[in-house]
Amino acid sequence: MSRWSDQIGTLRQAASKGSSMFSRTTLWIDGERARVLDHAGRSVPLSSIGDTAAALKAIEALAPKPARPGLHALRVVVGAPFARYYALPWQALPKPADWVSMARIQTTQTGAGAEPWRYAVSDGVWGHGRLAAAMPESLCAGIARLCKSRRLQLSGIEPAYTFALQKHARRIRDGAIAVVTLEPTEGDAALAHIGMRRAGGWSGFIGLPVSGPLDDVLRDAFVLCAIEPPERRYVIGPADASRWMASAAAPGASMVEWLAAPWDAAA
Repeated sequence: MSRWSDQIGTLRQAASKGSSMFSRTTLWIDGERARVLDHAGRSVPLSSIGDTAAALKAIEALAPKPARPGLHALRVVVGAPFARYYALPWQALPKPADWVSMARIQTTQTGAGAEPWRYAVSDGVWGHGRLAAAMPESLCAGIARLCKSRRLQLSGIEPAYTFALQKHARRIRDGAIAVVTLEPTEGDAALAHIGMRRAGGWSGFIGLPVSGPLDDVLRDAFVLCAIEPPERRYVIGPADASRWMASAAAPGASMVEWLAAPWDAAA
């Protein structure tokens, strides 16, 4: 009996050592706090709202500090105001870098300031518009330095909107659609990132605050982007979104499908 107990103890010790050699951590960062995307949801508030240096300090406080060498991966999902998005109209540009130049021009036109930004442009079908995402270069470089100093594998620095799209790609049917992500802010408010697609390409993108029914916000978005209201709307938001979805089932409302935000603590 004692031999069997010894064997069980040995197996448990091996499993414990193995778990300490491998880990995957995903962090969320927005203008107010950093948070670990797990069931515990540990968070650290930013010492200065919307400040890149404060965001890096909060990330450092939550990032793993491995006790022993191994494979420890870190992914950071970036929310507003550290992630910006732009719908790029179609142009016959042969190189991906040319699309980045278009996104850089839009960033300048929208008053992003002189701070360098890192860009990523979605792939797409020839003849259709693309979606660009931008994040502060200093934030991305700081995360990379942190991973190097702690011997973490950087598995990605991902803008929240495109991260949510990837998570729900199988649920979203393309066509004349709007895809909305909701990032909760102070009180009962949220920030809506609204991307519009038509004929297989991106036709518009806008970010608007949400303090009441989402239908009203979407109506404003379509007018501001000069786009005909799409047939279907996908909303990726928190589980407790009743304060915004009250009008979704109203007579004459468009087809709306609500999907869980991958950064929601209740997801």
